[in-house]
Amino acid sequence: MQVSRRQFLQWSGAVGGSVAASTVLPIPSLAEKTKVTKKEYDAIKWAGCTINCGSKCAIRVFVNDNKIDHIETDNTGGDEFGSHQVRACLRGRSNRFRVYNPNRLKYPLKRVGKRGEGKFVRISWDEAIDTIANKLKEVKEKYGNEAILIPYNTGTTGGLMNRGTKGPFMRLLSMYGGYINYHNSYSTGQISNALTYFYGTHRGSDIMQIENTKLVVMFGNNPVETRMSGGGTGYAYKTALEKSGAKVIHIDPRYSDSLVGACDQWIPIEPGTDAALVAGLAHVMISENLHDKAFLDKYCVGFSSNTLPEGAPQNGSYEDYIMGRGDDKTEKTPLWAEKITKIPAETIVKLAREIASVKPCYIAQGWGAQRHSNGEQSARAIATLNVMTGNLGVPGTNCGGREHTTGWIEPASLPFKNPIKDSIPCFLWTDAIVRGKEMTDLTDGIKHTKQLKQNIKFILNSGGNCLINQHSDTNRTAKILEDDTLCEFIVDINVTRTSSNKFADIILPDATPLEQEDFVRSSAGYSNDRPYIIYSQKAIEPLGEAMTNYDMCIKLAEKLGGQELVDKFTEGRTQVQWLEHLWNMKFENKPDMPTFEEMRKMGILKFPRYEKPFIIHEEFVKDPVANPLKTPTGKIEIYSTKLDQMAKTWILKKGQKINPLPEFVEAKNGPLDPIRKKYPLQIFGYHYKGRTHSSFWESAPIREINPNELWMNPLDAKIRALKTGDKALVYNDHGKILLTVKVTSKILPGVTTCPQGGWYKNENGIDVGGCINTLTDLEPTAISKANPQHSALVEIEKYRA
Repeated sequence: MQVSRRQFLQWSGAVGGSVAASTVLPIPSLAEKTKVTKKEYDAIKWAGCTINCGSKCAIRVFVNDNKIDHIETDNTGGDEFGSHQVRACLRGRSNRFRVYNPNRLKYPLKRVGKRGEGKFVRISWDEAIDTIANKLKEVKEKYGNEAILIPYNTGTTGGLMNRGTKGPFMRLLSMYGGYINYHNSYSTGQISNALTYFYGTHRGSDIMQIENTKLVVMFGNNPVETRMSGGGTGYAYKTALEKSGAKVIHIDPRYSDSLVGACDQWIPIEPGTDAALVAGLAHVMISENLHDKAFLDKYCVGFSSNTLPEGAPQNGSYEDYIMGRGDDKTEKTPLWAEKITKIPAETIVKLAREIASVKPCYIAQGWGAQRHSNGEQSARAIATLNVMTGNLGVPGTNCGGREHTTGWIEPASLPFKNPIKDSIPCFLWTDAIVRGKEMTDLTDGIKHTKQLKQNIKFILNSGGNCLINQHSDTNRTAKILEDDTLCEFIVDINVTRTSSNKFADIILPDATPLEQEDFVRSSAGYSNDRPYIIYSQKAIEPLGEAMTNYDMCIKLAEKLGGQELVDKFTEGRTQVQWLEHLWNMKFENKPDMPTFEEMRKMGILKFPRYEKPFIIHEEFVKDPVANPLKTPTGKIEIYSTKLDQMAKTWILKKGQKINPLPEFVEAKNGPLDPIRKKYPLQIFGYHYKGRTHSSFWESAPIREINPNELWMNPLDAKIRALKTGDKALVYNDHGKILLTVKVTSKILPGVTTCPQGGWYKNENGIDVGGCINTLTDLEPTAISKANPQHSALVEIEKYRA
């Protein structure tokens, strides 16, 4: 099948890149693939791993007698990058354990006893749907639709089965009068807001631009571990480094897998102090005249006094702040930065000179650096390094944000339009339960209304573990959820029993991605530069009475509005017919694309790599007048005019600050917080190859080979008489968790870490599941009102049962 460059760009909607005219890689038919194993297996079905790691990879499901025998992965294409297989990692290949998990939900359940006790009894689908429908009607009548929430969740990101942002329940409830919206995400709340104020967007360059660079500087970025597999940026990152031979510097408190075999220098840093490091680097560049003044004057607002916007204080530039002419009268010398970051001043000087002199330089940050109580400041500060050195808009550069991809394909999502526009920051849903009607735009970042109309009274949670496990301060959150006079009704829909659905009133058994047909959401922009489409063929019938979200919605629609609402919701289509309809709409008048039935049989369709990986802000740098940024001034706002206005009008919590400059702001529960005298160790969670958030924790084989370990530096372990393998109690004022110690020099002294995603399980006041959010704070960040979950202080001692 021949695809021209023009045709590919037309149907793909790719941004910022072109694709080489090429032939779509031949995909062996199912019949060809089953020649050898035809007698042994009833079917081999294509599917995809839909868990939200950022990658989306193909798997092949081997079936006999409506049972999954085993799972393999993509076997089409070769080993060379660009024609490579979209191979799933071990997590993706373990999906069979999710289907046949001992805690698999097979029937609807109803709570008995107190909410949170975890006691349920089996009920019929009719009783479950009747109960949900009656409660929805009651809440709508008594409180209005603004009291209904479908919370943020990312457990499954498919096409129709997309739980997090689009999906059947959002379509149905939109037709039933709507529900409260949310904005931001747990992943990117701080960086997406911070870089939007800075650049007008938070998108970055394709990671394959590393092919064209000479120096790579990563702040807390770990693509090899967080985005593993053939569809992820980890593979692309290693490939690009092999081609460019660039020097690599990683700035990170932890020596991660991304550093192994691909790092020339590891610079450990105190968590939450990235803005202080950047300030020290800036001081060297300014003092030694290494910064790109011409670039800063042409493209930026607020680096020096001559580019400050109208109304800014005379000494309010970033240069004034760095050189001690600002309000704090403190020079941000390398020695000043050393005291905060624990990076030697000599290292800071050398790093500043290297970043300023080596071009092009690809600077990126992972999402860990911004997930602090001062995260917006860190994100903007790191971006300032790019513009100070003129490393923007040309081959081999990024913007200082996280790497992105050139383009991706979204073949299908159910259309809906929520009549309610009011929106809360997604992290503040517990606040909205307790004090919703008090929350305003100036105190809580509410959007599209000045003040919320109602507290949250009804939650419908589908495919997510954020109700308890991925939210902050799990003990406090548990108390909020247990009180059914606050949120009166909770529905949880999932494939297994989780720590979140323990707090539900009704639990509905969901069909897994292997038990239904859907398109796999290809990447959402976090894969490499080679687009593809995966169609999940139904491998087996759902276990027990499990059901797809789409079919659940048909049942609920009938109870809420009779056949009229059913017809409006379905438009007369089944789930597969919707997939066909949406495919045809997306690719109509594109004869080079396969028909829906052809795609359905193929399972996977791959396209050539983009000829030119996307470069962020390339057009702006070429002509800033013709291509202004989406900031108020049209330029890069080192001094943010919008944040300046917010600083004057928003009402903040005690100790919080909004600053128009990317200054270092001390973090609550950070390295300089006085409470560190009581809790001397900083702790943060990291994304782990054994889990995606909390998904796959339920798979015992995966959990066995990826234990929930607490990393401790030998100096900290010795003080506490701890050794590898010991059980340790980690605690602060929020709670206590139990973990197994791993003593290693791969973590900075004074800092400790464990994988995030362990399932919350409180036994006698101790979380024996090792959920790090038992130790984290519910107070949101100042600007984006997002989760500060990497700002936490603890003490550790040997556990004695």
